[in-house]
Amino acid sequence: MDFDTVITGGDVVDGTGAPRKRLDVGIADGRIAAVDRLGEANAAKVIDASGLAVAPGFIDVHVHSELARLGGIDQFAGVLDGVTTELMSPDGFSWAPLKPERLREVKEYLQVFYGDPDIGWDWTSVADYLSRFEGRIPNHLVPQAPHLAIKVAAMGWEPGLPSPAQMAAMRAHLVEWLDAGAVGMAAGLEYQPGALSDITELVELCRLVADAGGVYAPHQRGYWSRVAQGSRESFEVGRQSGVKVHISHLAVDDTAAALLDEAQGSGVNVTFDMYPYSAANTHLLMMLPEWAQAGGYEASMTRLKSSNERRRLRDETAARIAERGEITLSCVEAGELLEGRSIGELARESGQADVDCLFDLLATHAGRALAIYHWPESIDGEASLRRTIAHPLYIGSTDGIYMGSRPHRRGYGTFARIVGEHVRGGTVTLEQAVRKVTGLPAERFSIRDRGVLKVGMAADITVFDPATLADRSTWDNGRVSPSGIAHVLVNGEAVVADGTPTGKLPGRIVGRS
Repeated sequence: MDFDTVITGGDVVDGTGAPRKRLDVGIADGRIAAVDRLGEANAAKVIDASGLAVAPGFIDVHVHSELARLGGIDQFAGVLDGVTTELMSPDGFSWAPLKPERLREVKEYLQVFYGDPDIGWDWTSVADYLSRFEGRIPNHLVPQAPHLAIKVAAMGWEPGLPSPAQMAAMRAHLVEWLDAGAVGMAAGLEYQPGALSDITELVELCRLVADAGGVYAPHQRGYWSRVAQGSRESFEVGRQSGVKVHISHLAVDDTAAALLDEAQGSGVNVTFDMYPYSAANTHLLMMLPEWAQAGGYEASMTRLKSSNERRRLRDETAARIAERGEITLSCVEAGELLEGRSIGELARESGQADVDCLFDLLATHAGRALAIYHWPESIDGEASLRRTIAHPLYIGSTDGIYMGSRPHRRGYGTFARIVGEHVRGGTVTLEQAVRKVTGLPAERFSIRDRGVLKVGMAADITVFDPATLADRSTWDNGRVSPSGIAHVLVNGEAVVADGTPTGKLPGRIVGRS
């Protein structure tokens, strides 16, 4: 048999969890045509994988990447970490289907996470939005229905239960996404306007998701000290709707472990993801109480400019800051010199309390600031991460955000940490790690022609050195790709060769199969 490409001499770790085997992989027409000892097979291209592992391309189930993959300095950050498929709309963030005025509002709210790239911003339908990625991305993007955009399209930013007409509109927008191949619905219940949603709204929407065989992926309404509250709501949505539940970025401690066991015992079909770093990353507005975030970006900025409103929210905001460890700025609009500085450091320099420094910073920079929230010293971060990654329900993710001069390291080194450093450190075996970032997420999110190396599957493949695969990023310079990634193929086309991006853009929108 003739092949377009043959990968020879590597240890095939196929994504099923089965033991690695020394085999060759033959590729033809973008598909895996053989996984066997192929000898002197006839091939247009041969990749020597001697001493390397050959695995399915990694799948990132939670990453704020879709606009970054269209161009710029972060376009190839995913493939350089071995990623060939990324799920869209994490936390329910997206911009379709929205009429022009609503699109402007959502664009303003999400600008701190995605910037303002020149991509037209003139679509109104889901199909038109998804068409913007055709022929322009190095790896695949998988749609998820975005609760934020669906809710804003139907009822704006207003609180309260949706009217029957508004609920019907939400259902119609959700169906539009599901018909476009969405693998489920993602929601951000600590962001606006999802924070205003009652469980009855979520259950009704998730019944449609369940009927389509999809997954409900919430940034839930509480983690750490509020993890029981947040998780029990997530599980109740699963129980009432029948939907599969996948909790975004959940770190496993004793409470979370018990909650996961409780959910499984009561029949909830649950998994979760988490990045392998003891520091979170989101907008600085998250430090305001929920009531002060209500109404979206413009409402929050109006409050911050009012001295009376500042007095009202000062104590609650200060308490939220006190719950955190060090808060370091990673991206500040029109304030790059502040990036890499901590709120505590800036407050001391200005003779202010942390909370007043935070208010002034948000007001001065239009509320557009991202921060890295390091876990408090009271938490053994490395022990928690090892326990999280080893959990049988765990799936890998980056939660990468590609903004600012000091971006969080997780957008660049996550999979090298999971599949490289945590394997060598004994957290999981190589076979277990590969399954958690390939076969398991593909199975969970119904991406059925990827995630496993077997005949007939799409030729999305990552070739890496298990001995040297390592995160090279730092907190001072997060934008550094890992060592140990040798080759990455997307639909059989090399997007990384000998550790260097080829510039090829074979990625496409991959819907529910």
